[in-house]
Amino acid sequence: MLKLRERDRLQSLFLEVLEDQNKRELLLYSLCYIQLVKKEGSFSISLDEFLRCAYRSFRSSRNQWKDVLVELNLLKITDIYGSVYSGKDIYKIEENSLLFISLDTAYLEDFHLISTRLVKYWGIVHKLEYGKLWNAQDAVSLGVYIFNEELYEEYMDYAEIQKERFKRESAFFEVLEEIIMGLTAKREESLLHWLEAMERVKKLPEVYYGINVEKLKKDIENNWKRAQKGKRTERIKVEFIKQSKKDNFWRRLKDTFQRIYNRFVYERPWNIHVKNTRPEPTKECVNV
Repeated sequence: MLKLRERDRLQSLFLEVLEDQNKRELLLYSLCYIQLVKKEGSFSISLDEFLRCAYRSFRSSRNQWKDVLVELNLLKITDIYGSVYSGKDIYKIEENSLLFISLDTAYLEDFHLISTRLVKYWGIVHKLEYGKLWNAQDAVSLGVYIFNEELYEEYMDYAEIQKERFKRESAFFEVLEEIIMGLTAKREESLLHWLEAMERVKKLPEVYYGINVEKLKKDIENNWKRAQKGKRTERIKVEFIKQSKKDNFWRRLKDTFQRIYNRFVYERPWNIHVKNTRPEPTKECVNV
């Protein structure tokens, strides 16, 4: 059963963009603000300069910036008289006045943490591409990317959603959940989670959707032994099996035919595919 978890605005934003990449502007706007703060050394940035940053990446952004900021719900705008506009009040702004944009006060103390998370989000979103279907391979691979970036809270939310969609893959998602709890829980509880992770990972084949499960087993066992001895556990990175060019060719050919077949036979409400490699960066102002 899907567990309801309380999420902060950034976590919700990340999941929204993963579900609908049309919303990647929300991340871009946030990153433009972070870049300008680091450049100017101030949390208050000229709105005009801020919009120029976003406009260079999304040609339509200048016309709909109010809609984006209202949906983003992280930034506020002030005028030269000290009036503050946030949320739907942003629609009341007259654009011919001198305006400044800044991060909502509730997030200022965590600026460094927020900027780090947003950069990680952006890197993961760049691994996505559009398609008509979302399949188990995509869901598992994307889960690994999130896990490897140590976005553990985001992974727990993501895994809950995917386990409902792809019940056969629940075992793998649960292995990574147990690892996260083993890494973050107190010693007594962590031992139980490492033991559970070992039991669950045994049910997976040595290679699972291209993932090196054999190495993952060894990493889990290593942390189980370390936890037993009272030693600090080590971070785990899930690795994919490196394939030869020949293997990649036949895999791509098979995937192409499978996608064509699926488009004629199935319909799904999910529409994101995960790329195996990160695409060449587009001309965007963000370079955090």
